[in-house]
Amino acid sequence: MWITGVLAALLLALLVGGWAMLRLLRPVDGEWAQTLHIGPWQRAISMPAVIRLATHPVMLRVLEGRTVRTPFGRVAIAPDGPDAWRATCAPCALRGIGLPGDAVRLTRLVVTLARDADMNLQGDFALGEPAHAVRGRWRAVLTPQRLELNVQGDVTPIADAFALFASTIPELPHAQVDGLMRFDLRLRLPERTLEFRPRLDGFRVAGLGTEALLNAAPNCNTDGAVPAGGFGTWLPRAVIAAEDQRFHEHTGYDLDEIGHALSFEPQRGASTLSQQLARLVYTGGARGHARKLRELLYAVELDRTLGKARVMHLYLSLVPWGQGRCGAHAAAAQLLHKRVDKLTPAEAAWLASLLHNPDLELARFDARGEVNAARVRWVLSQMRPVPRTPKPPARGGNATRAVPEDATAAPPAPIQQALALALAR
Repeated sequence: MWITGVLAALLLALLVGGWAMLRLLRPVDGEWAQTLHIGPWQRAISMPAVIRLATHPVMLRVLEGRTVRTPFGRVAIAPDGPDAWRATCAPCALRGIGLPGDAVRLTRLVVTLARDADMNLQGDFALGEPAHAVRGRWRAVLTPQRLELNVQGDVTPIADAFALFASTIPELPHAQVDGLMRFDLRLRLPERTLEFRPRLDGFRVAGLGTEALLNAAPNCNTDGAVPAGGFGTWLPRAVIAAEDQRFHEHTGYDLDEIGHALSFEPQRGASTLSQQLARLVYTGGARGHARKLRELLYAVELDRTLGKARVMHLYLSLVPWGQGRCGAHAAAAQLLHKRVDKLTPAEAAWLASLLHNPDLELARFDARGEVNAARVRWVLSQMRPVPRTPKPPARGGNATRAVPEDATAAPPAPIQQALALALAR
């Protein structure tokens, strides 16, 4: 009978403890809360209370010397001085960073944790093996409404940052990477607003062999060679407006766009024309942070070894323009029935407007018979110098007159007609 009494007492203690825990985690009005689901049962819990409980000194002392399973990997908890602790995750997979579903895999992640005089959390971090780790400091301010995390990376050789991903970058053993980096990061939860500001100094890459592209003939199956006039006046300007507005200012990468792309803004890309050329020639279209890092290495070297004019020439010669078309010459000839060097500003802007997703844009045109007028107008407005707006057709006249024709061109294509009508509205 005494065993039954003990079991009943233990069960009662568990129930009371569970009830007390739920009371402790109950959110008050206006507090940051999440819904906890356990089978058919669900309950709102206070996230500030969860964080305070998980990082309380008593809880951390209970976990000392233990290894905890987490979504990132096994985390070992150890003391790191009076009222301070160290968490080591090795190996570690950080999800939700970069491309959706793309886990950033590190050989080692170490984070220290302590509380300051105001009871805010703070500590240091180290990414990678100790000899070449990327290090820095962090501080978290917790209020009833949110958590604000501020991270500062120490000045680090850029080569050490790339070494974190050595297993996924096959070019790294023979690449010479120079320069220094640091970064600032601010994360706010539950808003999920992330500000990432990387800073690079003296970033230079050598050893990848991109010099071979200086005299290489673009291998693209087209119906003819690029005309003597090259790609004309307007198409290069339109492509810069649509894809890489700081093309003539950066050295293969755009730090502002990289920061935006990593700041929970998936609708924004960060690839410069040099990075896109690297993808076309070297890295392929596989998604993931490894491809992006490889592109960055190649782009920095391409910009230095080839120069802007050659980068632009190769890009326009090789870039896919939808439905199997390769290069600007094929796109102009097949879609607009014109030589690429004879395009008007509006035609060039329309072709450039396709590049973010050419197959989708052309499929929409095939289905609706209309061009994406808003995007074409935006590209026109960003071109430098800004081209004159095409004059609308006279009432009762032929709408295609808004687009000048070649003396030797075929009758205006349906796309030209739709483009002229769209810009005349």
